[in-house]
Amino acid sequence: MCHLLLVLPLVSLILFSLLPLEEAAPLYSLILLFCAILYWLIWRAMRRPVTTGVEGMMGAVGQVIQNGKRTHKVFVKGEIWDAICEEALSVGESVEVIGLKRMELAVRKRLRRQNHAISGREGASR
Repeated sequence: MCHLLLVLPLVSLILFSLLPLEEAAPLYSLILLFCAILYWLIWRAMRRPVTTGVEGMMGAVGQVIQNGKRTHKVFVKGEIWDAICEEALSVGESVEVIGLKRMELAVRKRLRRQNHAISGREGASR
């Protein structure tokens, strides 16, 4: 079905052999306009960022709800996950997902926006 939509402008050229030019040209221009809008919508939909699966988890922000010896429990996107972090984490701290290893999220501490802005200004003044 989708391939038929892609060749619709070519197939509709048959109109020029079946109808007089005065009737075929406006009808063909409507078909071209419809196809252009449809192609634009398809292009926009295909360029949307991934929101599901492992790719959708990358960069997600969560909150530590429990500490453990090796793993922590974090709340990300409405679910509780086991998480591994190389840094020490405390309950209530914000973390960012950087990977997934066997149903455990690899996370790192999330720096606050204010810290980024301050450090950016200091780096520019040096």
